[in-house]
Amino acid sequence: MNIIWVLVADKSRARLYSGKSRTSELTLERDWEHAASRMHDQDLTSDLPGRAFDSTGANRHAMEQPLDPKDHEAIVFAQELAGEMERGRTENRYSRLYLIAAPEFLGVLRRQLSGEVQKLIAGEVDKNLTQESEVRVRSFLMPA
Repeated sequence: MNIIWVLVADKSRARLYSGKSRTSELTLERDWEHAASRMHDQDLTSDLPGRAFDSTGANRHAMEQPLDPKDHEAIVFAQELAGEMERGRTENRYSRLYLIAAPEFLGVLRRQLSGEVQKLIAGEVDKNLTQESEVRVRSFLMPA
């Protein structure tokens, strides 16, 4: 098997293409929309953060949320994509993986991929191409 997968993603949308090589025509395999990543913070959180007492004295203060709600949703989406890449690997559906992702999402995605999937990464492009055509996506895979 010599099939490549090309995952094009940002924090709210992703497309998965397959092809015979990075210069051959790509076929759209799957399209994801993660609507929660587009929501406003107040729509993602149920209520105000809790309150706590200072360790000394009787002063109270609001507790901060450990993670911004939008960052949390980006991680959730990256986990979903990583799960799909892992399933494809275990089913031998591809032999090489190319990642094209918005710069702020690429690192989040990388951290969610298993070590075995990371070994199959043949290239990365830190650009948001989720709205671009297959031809434009493929142009970023071709050697310079």
